[in-house]
Amino acid sequence: MSTVEGRTMKITVNEQNLERVKQFCYLGSLVTKDCRSCHEVRRRIALGKQAFNKKRDLVRGSLSLHLKKCMVKAFLWSVALYGSETWTQQKRRYLTT
Repeated sequence: MSTVEGRTMKITVNEQNLERVKQFCYLGSLVTKDCRSCHEVRRRIALGKQAFNKKRDLVRGSLSLHLKKCMVKAFLWSVALYGSETWTQQKRRYLTT
């Protein structure tokens, strides 16, 4: 179901009614009903932290600082910023709770 101009519409594909949802994951990105990115940004930050924590022992080792920075870029930033080019921008800061 979908609402357009105050009217509720049923959308059918291959004789199946589509369910109306508040959010869904599409190609690894969270799409919400209001089309805002705040939930996606928070989710990506959490996924980046999780990826970093899996490799924490490597970063704590006796590696050079330059190599540690490269590892953080590879493990954390690639996960955290995936899909960021589609995020909407707002005045409100995402990192505040």
